[in-house]
Amino acid sequence: MELPQNTNLPFFSYGIFKPGELGFLRIKDYVLNQKKIILKGNLLLRDGLPIIDLDGDWEVKGHLLYFNENSYETPYQRIIEIEPEKHYRWGTVPIKGNKQNEANILIGRSPNRGSVQSEDKYFKGRRDPLFNEAFELIEQIIDDKNYFTQDYKDFFKLQMAYLLLWTIIEKYVSLRYHLGDRVNDKIHQLKTDQYFCSQLKINIKYKRNVFRADRPSDKETLDPEKPNKCIDYYYQIRSNITHRGKATHNDFEMLHLSATELCGIMKATIGNAFEESIVQN
Repeated sequence: MELPQNTNLPFFSYGIFKPGELGFLRIKDYVLNQKKIILKGNLLLRDGLPIIDLDGDWEVKGHLLYFNENSYETPYQRIIEIEPEKHYRWGTVPIKGNKQNEANILIGRSPNRGSVQSEDKYFKGRRDPLFNEAFELIEQIIDDKNYFTQDYKDFFKLQMAYLLLWTIIEKYVSLRYHLGDRVNDKIHQLKTDQYFCSQLKINIKYKRNVFRADRPSDKETLDPEKPNKCIDYYYQIRSNITHRGKATHNDFEMLHLSATELCGIMKATIGNAFEESIVQN
């Protein structure tokens, strides 16, 4: 995605790049000032992403972001590095009371295709069910299935909870780091988050290994001092779920412990990221 035609304009953000959202962390350091404004249009949701249809007759609430002097191009570069072109294109909107009389905006591509009308005028990603009810369900399953039995339905429920946890993680890293399809790359961006790294040390019970189900000679080691290896370990547990057959007591214990640790790590990390994205008035 290319930069907007005029990078000296302020940016009207109504979605993942506005204060209080995960994408705002990419540009927060470059924001000099911001104010809330309302535009005419419809706020839609597609694949969990907010998009605006400027031809709509409703209202969309957002933030007009003014960047630091002489650094306007940098935050716009940070925005396009997340590769939003699949869903968005650059446009401009008139802004009353602004000396440039307009602002840049990310407009939804073919906004009415595969989208639904948002129930609110103001997007709030923290309310996403994946970041709320999904965590509650995972914690419930972890607490209910805390010992191994011969009832494989319990084991399957724990597996489903772990896969749901990875759905949360992939949604988070997409909004936080990259909207593209390179799942492995954006998952490993977690190692750059100091809070995530601190949570590894808090939550991981002890160092241990997991062997690949498809190649038993290969293993991953969980070490809280090595965030990259921790990500590989937890992801290997996820991959093994799709290859394992009949479960053993050790399989259950490894999965239950990993689910407990990773759920605590990611719930804290995601909550902290949303807190850091808030601008205090």
